[in-house]
Amino acid sequence: MARARVKVHVPKTGRYVRVRVKSPKSFKPKSFRTHDIGRAGHSKRVAGKLKKSGRWGTQAYLIPKKEFDKPSGQRLMKQIKAKHG
Repeated sequence: MARARVKVHVPKTGRYVRVRVKSPKSFKPKSFRTHDIGRAGHSKRVAGKLKKSGRWGTQAYLIPKKEFDKPSGQRLMKQIKAKHG
């Protein structure tokens, strides 16, 4: 099975950098949920139900902009790339 490329989106506004690991089109509409990972209120995981299997999968990670360029943000990026390619 081929792995999707990890895409990083840095918006001009907002508090988070979105690190996309799967296309939102792969998920059932209105099934997305956001979960804190690590400390509450910091990095988050966006998950949804996959269309094909109905199982929960990760669509993206949200990393606060102020932490993205710090060592903790870079560590998280390495973990994401190792897990999702």
